[in-house]
Parts: sequence; structure tokens; C-alpha cells
Amino acid sequence: MFVRKPLRLFGLSLLILLLALTAVSGQDAVELSWITDLPGAEEVAARFTEYNPNITVRVDKVSFREVFQQNQIRLGSGSSEPDIVSVDAPVVASYGFRGWLLSLDDAIPAEQIDGWVDALHTSSIYNGQLLAPPIWNSAQVMYYNAALMEAAGITPPAPDERWTWEQVTEAAQALASDADADGVNDVWGLQFGQYNRIYQLQPIPESLPTAVLGDDGLTVEGIIDSDDWVKAFTWFSDLHNTLNVSPQGGISSGELFRNSQLGIYVDGGWMINQFINNPLDFDWGVAPHPYWDGGEVTVPGDSWHLGVNPNSEHTEEAAAFVAFASSSEAGRIWFDVWGVWPAHEEMLAEFAEDPANAEFPNLAFVVAAGEAPYVTPRPLTVGYLEYEEILSDAFEDIRNGADVAETLGQAAGRIEREMDKYRE
Repeated sequence: MFVRKPLRLFGLSLLILLLALTAVSGQDAVELSWITDLPGAEEVAARFTEYNPNITVRVDKVSFREVFQQNQIRLGSGSSEPDIVSVDAPVVASYGFRGWLLSLDDAIPAEQIDGWVDALHTSSIYNGQLLAPPIWNSAQVMYYNAALMEAAGITPPAPDERWTWEQVTEAAQALASDADADGVNDVWGLQFGQYNRIYQLQPIPESLPTAVLGDDGLTVEGIIDSDDWVKAFTWFSDLHNTLNVSPQGGISSGELFRNSQLGIYVDGGWMINQFINNPLDFDWGVAPHPYWDGGEVTVPGDSWHLGVNPNSEHTEEAAAFVAFASSSEAGRIWFDVWGVWPAHEEMLAEFAEDPANAEFPNLAFVVAAGEAPYVTPRPLTVGYLEYEEILSDAFEDIRNGADVAETLGQAAGRIEREMDKYRE
């Protein structure tokens, strides 16, 4: 499934080092600024400085929301800082549209680009230019509580067995307990990690298969209010309402799963390290991400990318850092520090081939690594923030019993109006 790239880690590190040294040769010490909330950022910055002693990276830690706020304020005003820009995958097009990212076409070795998971490379590009190389990934899998399944008389899927959503629904119904006097289940059948975000829910319609956005990157009418979307999210509504197998409200799916209150839990590969390092007190398993019977396999993925501020006073040094931070060497640092799922096919191939991963629980790494070919980019649109926010409202309303067709129709109209500003 995976093909090892000809460029090995040592050669890649050496190449990046030479690029960086060439860029800064003969210059005085340089400090780069980077606003981020990412665990492992300091370790990656420190390793880069080991290779380039005259370049330090000042890591300014802020909250997740503040990353976007600071980017909006500083990049929007033409500030020279931050030099290094943290870019969540879905806003690459938006930042590119606004001219907030420097083209890195000549800064990243072709072999390194070829080593990224394909979908992540796709979302790094806007208007034909490489603007924001990937540093993280977030491919999803299906976790299950094997003890609850056994008690419900369900045979769990094998590690290489991809269940259909139809099978998942049947299992979720068997897993869900009768509601108590408050209408709350003791055990729920199924829930997603991010149950109101298009990122996680995109495969529900996409697997039918159907589109999630028009080819122009702006049109949604006739798509998100189509019969296919209504079908997909009627199923989603039924889970939370008619079937009562998925919890409503502002719950933590991960905590429910850990507390044996959730039988099937769909979330990212990064949870594997968390479950191994902080062991669950029940038998659990992992299977590939589900799909619709007769449909296409499509898996959520992608995560953080990095770019360079075009107004930076140190664009060459910043580009050298981004080249390093998106290399497989840095990918190993991200993984070691926080279990971040890799953006690199080389690392995924190593997971799949490592004899230490032949048995469970480490076998979960192999299952998650096998999802890379099925990862699809999030909708590539300059209006992603508006698209996501409006759909999140719609998904919450649907979870709480709103009419599916009416809700999606209203969302389509709102998004179309928001997209008008990008059509001018």
C-alpha cells in the first residue's frame, strides 16, 4: 500500500540543512517569530536551531482561537510578524486569496513534497502555488469497546475489516441501553469526535458518493440541499432522535468512550497513543473508517500547515524553517512529543512494517496508517470559515431534531449569500 521514497531521512535532513545554511550564509543572527498553539513546537524549533545556530525561532504560545485572531489582525494589517504562519488546512485557500502567504514553490525539495500524503499536498496549494506545507495529519478510524460488543452479542470487525454505516447503525442499536427516567442512555451506541463539524461529518454525504462543494469552490445550492445530503443527514438525525443511539448536547465523545458509556467512537489516529499511554480499563479495538454500502471510501484527514508571511523581513530563513518543520524528521518529533498523526508516507509505511506493531494495541497504528490513501481534502474554498460555521449551526439543529431538508436548504441560502463577496 505504501511505497518508500528514495530519499532517506539522513539525506533529507542534510538537504534541508544545506538549504537553510545557503539562505543565511554570511548573515547575522536572526530571530523568527511563530504564533501557535501546537504541542511540540518548541522541540521542532530547537532541533532546527541545532542545525542553524544563527537562527532562533521564538515560539509565542496562544490558544487555538487566538492563532486565527492574531493571524487576522497581523497579516491583515501587513505586519512583518509573525514570520512563520500557522495555517489550519481549510484556510489555506482563504489566506492565499488574501495574499497572506508567500509562494514556497522553490523552497521545498520535490522529493519531500512527493513524500506527503496526497490529500495534504492538495490542500497545501492555492492558485497553482505551494503556499503551506503540511506538518500534521488527522486521518480517522473507528474505535470500539470490545467488552460492550461482546455483552451485546456483536462480533467486532477485524482490524482490516471496513464496516458499512449500515452495519455500524445495527451495532449501535444493539449497544445502546434503554434510557433511564431522564431520557439519558447508560450506554450510547455511536458518536463522532467532532459531531458538529463538516471536517468529521464530510464522509457521510461524500461516501454516497456526492459532492460537498461546487467545482468553482463557491457554489453550495443544489449540493448541500440535494436529495443525497438530505438522505445522509436524515440518517445523522435519526441517530440522535428516532433511534436514540447518539447523545445530544455538548458532550465529550472521548470521555464517554473512556468511561464505557459509548460503544463506537469515530475519531483521529492521535487517540491511539493516548489510549496506550493512559490505558483504558476495558478491551478495545480499532477498525477502518466506515463507508456506505455500495459507496466510496472517504476518510477525514489533514490538519495544521505552515506558511511564510510575505511581509517578513526574513523570508528565506522562515522558508528554511517551514521546509524543516514539514520534513519527516520533524514529523518524528511531532509524533514523539504528542502522538501527532504523520503527514508523511514514509512514516506511515514504517508503522505498517514495524514488527512491534504486529499485535494489539500497537496494531492500531497499522490500521490508521492504512487510511492514508482514502483521505480526502476538506472543501477547497476561500470561504471555508463561513461554510463551516453555517454548517455547524445546521448540524447542531439537526442533532436536536430540526427538519433536515428545511435546515440544509436554509444553510445553503446563507452560505451562498456569504460567498457572494468572493464572486465580485
